[in-house]
Amino acid sequence: MAQGAGAHGTALFNTSATSMRVISSASLDDLSQKMLEEGWINRNTRAAKLLTIDHHGFIDEADYFTEDDYNTQPIFTEVMKPLGYGFGTSTFITSPSGDRMIFAVEKKKRTGPVTPAAIGYLDQLRPHLARAAMMSSRLEFERIKAAVEALQLSGLPSAVLNREGRVLGTNQLLQEMAPQIAIGGYDSLYFHHAAANRLLAEGLAQRRVHGSLASRSFPLPQVEQHPPAVVHIVAVEGNARDIFTNAAALLVVTPIDRTRVPTAETIQGLYDLTPAEAKIARALAAGNNVVSAALQMSVSPETVRTHVKAILSKSGMSRQADFIAAIASIRSI
Repeated sequence: MAQGAGAHGTALFNTSATSMRVISSASLDDLSQKMLEEGWINRNTRAAKLLTIDHHGFIDEADYFTEDDYNTQPIFTEVMKPLGYGFGTSTFITSPSGDRMIFAVEKKKRTGPVTPAAIGYLDQLRPHLARAAMMSSRLEFERIKAAVEALQLSGLPSAVLNREGRVLGTNQLLQEMAPQIAIGGYDSLYFHHAAANRLLAEGLAQRRVHGSLASRSFPLPQVEQHPPAVVHIVAVEGNARDIFTNAAALLVVTPIDRTRVPTAETIQGLYDLTPAEAKIARALAAGNNVVSAALQMSVSPETVRTHVKAILSKSGMSRQADFIAAIASIRSI
């Protein structure tokens, strides 16, 4: 596209209510790097204005931005201008899935303005770009659907969440866990257990601030007929250049069935635990807390905590919830 229009490179931005994702020509690496590293990707006033232009074709941005804009607006003075970029040509396309995409063909200022011939060439491509974007977006939803259905076959309730915690896809097993886990307004996922909501929110906030999400596990207590469970949050990092999904995490739930927790002997062999440590590990994996495990083992809570420290050290895990999640995912033969 850039070569055909006599430009330097092309970028594709996919915007949403709270984020913007981008893929671009290698020739625009200097611009992409600056936009991402300095946070301009989410405060791009140029892109915001382009999304308001009601024109079903490529536009010459010089018709919508003035030289005064170029010399005063921060997106130009601090990003475009220092790197030698001038006004380019762009168009935006809205897909049936709600994605709003900007195709921006960037020019270096020294190469002169966008020509009518360049815009005519790009306008011939626009219908094909729209179809390709729609297909890519649709394929991503099919990938999400396939993932949660595969986990359904494994007997695992699951959902795919975006970075705001909204559900992009879920399977029937998770839907049947209400009210222990429920999907509320605006496709938001809620736990009956308040602490679990806080842990999920903290993880998603980490994703928004730091750009990554540390995978984690945490327990859910029993609610009505639903047994205790362990929630696993697995980061969806994927390809950094995949802009057709806002998926941030895969949520998988492992219900704790006391009759299916591995034997103490199995746990002992897996983690090289002492017999006492293995019994306590199994009690915790079966849904007991430290106090109830102490009562069951006829020892003090302090003794249980001492054993838990040894268990975590031997298993190489830093949190009790992570160890319980690992044990809960094992199925005895």
